[in-house]
Amino acid sequence: MGLEIRDLSVRFGSVPAVSGVNLSVAAGEVVALLGPSGCGKSTMLRAVAGLEPPTAGGVLWNGADLGGVAVHRRGFGMVFQDGQLFPHRDVAGNVAFGPRMRGASKARRRERVGEVLELVGLAGYERRRTTELSGGEAQRVALARALAADPRVLLLDEPLAALDRALREQLAVVLAELLGGAAATALVVTHDHDEAFTLADRVAVMSRGRILQVDAPSRLWKHPADEEVAAFLGCSTVLSARIGDGLARCALGEVAVPSEAAGAGLLGLRATGLRAVRFGGVEEEPEVVGVVRERVHRHDHVRVAVTVPQAPELGRVEATARVDDAPEYEEKVRLWLNPDGVAVIG
Repeated sequence: MGLEIRDLSVRFGSVPAVSGVNLSVAAGEVVALLGPSGCGKSTMLRAVAGLEPPTAGGVLWNGADLGGVAVHRRGFGMVFQDGQLFPHRDVAGNVAFGPRMRGASKARRRERVGEVLELVGLAGYERRRTTELSGGEAQRVALARALAADPRVLLLDEPLAALDRALREQLAVVLAELLGGAAATALVVTHDHDEAFTLADRVAVMSRGRILQVDAPSRLWKHPADEEVAAFLGCSTVLSARIGDGLARCALGEVAVPSEAAGAGLLGLRATGLRAVRFGGVEEEPEVVGVVRERVHRHDHVRVAVTVPQAPELGRVEATARVDDAPEYEEKVRLWLNPDGVAVIG
């Protein structure tokens, strides 16, 4: 069975924060709540934990309603963005807190602390003061503290958001391995696409207090349910297409798509879905030509905005070019669709 959220709504006065959400998390499954700031995902997590009273609906564990169950009796573990470690306790004291509250013996607490610290890659840190830890180490201790209590469900609220990008990417991989290795049931709140797709078995996209789509990461990336989901997942251009036989034909050319649908449809293009290539030597005019109108250098590519003379209705379209051969402002470029950056909407 697992965790079930039924018709859950939370209001703050006249303002709806969560509106009629239904979501299930099977035992051993990791589900990410993905959405922009203010969409209601953290409020929903707090309602699941029992920290925020729902206006309507409820939360169930293995079919039992948790409406009247206090926070500390739900058996859920929480990890917050800033870790919220106890500053007056060392690492071992923090990690042992859950087992101690459950009445575990000193010997068992010591054993459990060693187990989970090794699990999170911090073996030997028992006597470290929390003030001596780096940001990444502190978040690992917070996760170890949550895991030490053997929670039914782990609730993680932006657990890596306070870290710099490189460390966040590194710890996302570590956290994914930990959750998988522990066969944990987890609900993770994040606004970061990469983090959600790395951690979760399924991703639920939220907007304005509602869930728009729940799917496996690969399915969500290639088949967003509507234009709003597509835009949130980075599709800056939406255009009409004719789809059939695994191909989509549109104003920017032809591209392979993983869709069995046939007929009229919509394509969502991320910047990586369109490649801009400089003309070299004396070459034939390609099928689609663009003119560079904006140019921004990224660390591993150049992102350009181009206009397409043969399809002026598209306005400016985002594309990417190689750093070592990037086109200049107002230069004509060849445009090629890249299937890795194309989604079929709907």
